[in-house]
Amino acid sequence: MNKPFISICIPAYKKVAGLKRLLDSINEQSFTDYEIILTDDTPDGSVKEFIAQYSSTIPVTYSQNIPSAGTPLNFNIGMKKARGEWIKIMHDDDWFPHSHVLQKFAEAAQATDCSFVFSACNNIYTSTGKEVHEYLAGWKKEMLEDNPLNLLYLNVIGHPTVTMHRNDDNILYDLQYRWVADVDFYIRYFEKYPGYVYIPEMLINIGTDDTQVSGSLYKNPKVEVPEYLSLLSKFPSSLLLQHEYVFHCVWNLVKRFRIKNLDMVKEFGYEGTMPDHFQDIINYQKNIPRIILKQTPWSKALMKRCFKKLATA
Repeated sequence: MNKPFISICIPAYKKVAGLKRLLDSINEQSFTDYEIILTDDTPDGSVKEFIAQYSSTIPVTYSQNIPSAGTPLNFNIGMKKARGEWIKIMHDDDWFPHSHVLQKFAEAAQATDCSFVFSACNNIYTSTGKEVHEYLAGWKKEMLEDNPLNLLYLNVIGHPTVTMHRNDDNILYDLQYRWVADVDFYIRYFEKYPGYVYIPEMLINIGTDDTQVSGSLYKNPKVEVPEYLSLLSKFPSSLLLQHEYVFHCVWNLVKRFRIKNLDMVKEFGYEGTMPDHFQDIINYQKNIPRIILKQTPWSKALMKRCFKKLATA
């Protein structure tokens, strides 16, 4: 059996309505050299029963995780099953806005030596209908081109569903992360395969609601603090003064969770190696009124002053 060009990996969990919308959008694609790998974390048989109606219309392979694998292990299970040259993860609440999406991704992949392709997207908030268009442009593009480590400051690539990358079993999602799992994956992928192709078209609709895993992790210090610091510990402890955006990441971490000392970091669940100058950032912010720190322009200016002071010390 010939290998498909694209493996669409869907880590499913309960959302039959969203899954129908996604599968219908896949079924409409003009590009058909693909397979679908659906790995299901749903504890009952609802998704299994639903997917049976598509078995004769689209090339889908279904498997159920017993017990549920969770995120990001469910990503890895699907990726390991994938036979395609390229992998495209699609969450079950995201979908393709028109019939030529896979064609555009495939053409971009075929026209480059790079191993990573991603596009602009449209965030659609299901409760209100609000739409937010996300593009890579201006300083965000410059930041990514400067160094993939800058993704620590801001994930300008976005959700895994906006990406497509060459199949490599040796690069999977790190199971110790949930909040920074995508950033960690992107950085490691770019370390092995530098470069990317960006498609400045909104080729992915991202359905956003309050039931998503990311909603329970956002601004949770017991998740964000240990995960960011653990990710930073993969690199030399001197990294902060080598990259201003990485320094800014830690500055924002201290500011966001009002970290006053290292005991607070332990209370949040992290006892690993601290980056250099972490305590210096804490001490610097202690002398700044909270009302000033909360204002983004002032915070950025003060961050730059602190970075310069420590870098030249």
